Amino acid sequence: MSIRTEKISRAVQRDLAPLLSRFCQRILPGQLVTVVEVKATADLGLAKIYVSVLNSKDKQKSLDTIGFHNKEIRQELAQVIGKRIRKIPELNFYLDETMDHAERINSLLDNL
Repeated sequence: MSIRTEKISRAVQRDLAPLLSRFCQRILPGQLVTVVEVKATADLGLAKIYVSVLNSKDKQKSLDTIGFHNKEIRQELAQVIGKRIRKIPELNFYLDETMDHAERINSLLDNL
């Protein structure tokens, strides 16, 4: 990943995290959504957003709800970051499974 791509990824993550947290309070009440990682493509046309969803019974449904409101989230991001970045990338949201994986490993180690 180039330095420019990394800078754009960090800027998107820094500005998207509080925006997504506020936005998800309206569409997913009682759930905490955090941005874990952002990976932008080399042409900056696409950003893969890895989110963690807490206090949710069905994380995939929560992710689908966030994806349904993708256009609104991207527009709000453009208002915040638009003066620093010429082209706002398309946003694709993915679940971050690292916490679930870590819990599974801990439970396996506890059973030994």
